[in-house]
Amino acid sequence: MSFKAYAQNIQTKTGKTLDEYYKLAEKKGFIVNGKIEAPHAEILSWLKGDMALGHVYANFVITYFKLRTHDAKVTENMKNWAYETGYEDSE
Repeated sequence: MSFKAYAQNIQTKTGKTLDEYYKLAEKKGFIVNGKIEAPHAEILSWLKGDMALGHVYANFVITYFKLRTHDAKVTENMKNWAYETGYEDSE
């Protein structure tokens, strides 16, 4: 599945865009000054619990956070897949 398709499916299912999830993560203190400050497991738990996303969608949202913050933990393969299948920098 493409990056764009995942993003569209999440928005259809939840009514929230990836940008809205990003802003919620900032409000929770998971992202501060454009940097992810919380552990992956903590963000995953929040997305699966409070946000009611499934495991795959929750991990996808975290990938979006990592791409948007230019996190060093994003692999070149992941970057390539994202950019080739619909991810666009929001900056």
